[in-house]
Amino acid sequence: MSQHTLAFIAIGSNITPFEQIPQALDWLRHLPESSLFVESSWYRTLPWGMVEQPDFVNLVVGLKTCLSPHSLLGETRMIESRLQRVRREKNGPRTIDLDILLFGDRVLAEPDLHIPHPGLLVRDFMLIPLIEVAPDAVHPVRGRPVRTLTGQIRHRQILERLPGRGESAPFGSNP
Repeated sequence: MSQHTLAFIAIGSNITPFEQIPQALDWLRHLPESSLFVESSWYRTLPWGMVEQPDFVNLVVGLKTCLSPHSLLGETRMIESRLQRVRREKNGPRTIDLDILLFGDRVLAEPDLHIPHPGLLVRDFMLIPLIEVAPDAVHPVRGRPVRTLTGQIRHRQILERLPGRGESAPFGSNP
């Protein structure tokens, strides 16, 4: 691989999540010019937005990638399509949801792609798993490690950490 960037992706599902998430992880492991290097614990969370739906399972993974942010977005959308993600209603039930949280130190604000993800600092189900795997990752707008930004959380939806799921050491730590 040529020059790689560290990217972090939030994964969520509330339609057969224990089938969908492993499939999404497998697809992510096989992305071109990329390697999945860390996976957070899995968390059961309350739905965001539309609350009359099943609870979600959420986690964050880290990728080393040579893809551009837009190419990575295209790949994640292709994975969502393969797993039959249907966008009927905003924040409705879904088989899989893949959101790019951080892409190195890039900042993008485009109609189809916002990096860092706008919900990262306000939704615990995005920030807490990211802190678990990359506490020293720097938020490119705030210029501070993500572990110092928990005071920004406005929406606390984590119900529980699911045992035996993910549970990898933070990137850069010794096992």
